[in-house]
Amino acid sequence: MVDKSRAVTAKALEKIDALMLRSTPQFYELWYRYFDGDPEIMRAINTVEGPIDEIACQKIYNRLLSSQAHDSALTKAGSQVETSIKALDKTIENARAAATEFGGSIGKAAEKVRTAKSLNDVNDVLSNVIEDTRKMVARNSELEGQLAAVNSQMAEVRQQLETARREATTDSVTGIANRKTFDQRVGVDIEEASSTHAPLVLLMLDIDHFKKFNDSMGQQTADQVLRLVARTLLGNVKGRDTAARYGIDEFAILLPGTSLKAGIQVAEILRHAIENKEITDKASNQKMGSITMSIGVAKYREGEDIAAFIERAEGALHEAKKGGRNRVRVAVENKASPRASES
Repeated sequence: MVDKSRAVTAKALEKIDALMLRSTPQFYELWYRYFDGDPEIMRAINTVEGPIDEIACQKIYNRLLSSQAHDSALTKAGSQVETSIKALDKTIENARAAATEFGGSIGKAAEKVRTAKSLNDVNDVLSNVIEDTRKMVARNSELEGQLAAVNSQMAEVRQQLETARREATTDSVTGIANRKTFDQRVGVDIEEASSTHAPLVLLMLDIDHFKKFNDSMGQQTADQVLRLVARTLLGNVKGRDTAARYGIDEFAILLPGTSLKAGIQVAEILRHAIENKEITDKASNQKMGSITMSIGVAKYREGEDIAAFIERAEGALHEAKKGGRNRVRVAVENKASPRASES
């Protein structure tokens, strides 16, 4: 894993030099993720129209890596919340003033009725009360409209925040968790496993011969394959499990509180579910090929760092590929001789 990290770093720095970009942390992160296989970053860079210069790189960084877009949404939402709160305060103040005014009118009317000397005096008082009541009903209706407007603003704010959260945490092609979310989640799950001594299993999954879908059938078909796989993964994980797109054709699943035996069973269920899927051309209804996946399984070892944990799962995945694909391999739980389990 260290060698891979060094190789990725070297490629990133070399690319920055080749493009004559400034050696900033932002551009380093962008190109490091590109050569590390981040699918969203690779797609964004590979589809740039025109030169890949600092402006193009900065736009991609701002859109996919920087918290700028998310912060902008939060700032806008915060501003709307402040506006809504001010509007709500004014509405409440108006309601309080209207209620006080109406209460005063009723009090004066009661005093006038008590001191009235004739029926005409009473009728005059009642006429005034009816008019004040009509005004109060109209005022209440206006206040209800203001409250409805505030509620609508708050609903819009909630929607904006949800959209910002979803865009920041999901893969744009498949709709499942993205690499950033996985990177955050694996740290949380490892910390929990370490503190509670509960098991944690990681599955690394790779679509077999994915390149053929992309090369021979086009990007749209390749994306269809990715979405089909993602839906299958989501349909077979539950609770606190996390399914994420890890690379171009690679996925990762975290299974907290899951034993190694149960993790292998999940891997086999997913493998069988995937191999029963076929890609169909929606226009012609023609079968375009079946899908299979190779899967590596690793159980977290207490005291192990994140990189080593992922490296063991990826090593098992590599063994599954070498062993003929469409199979499950299990990573060694210690650094002794390798042990594998083939489906």
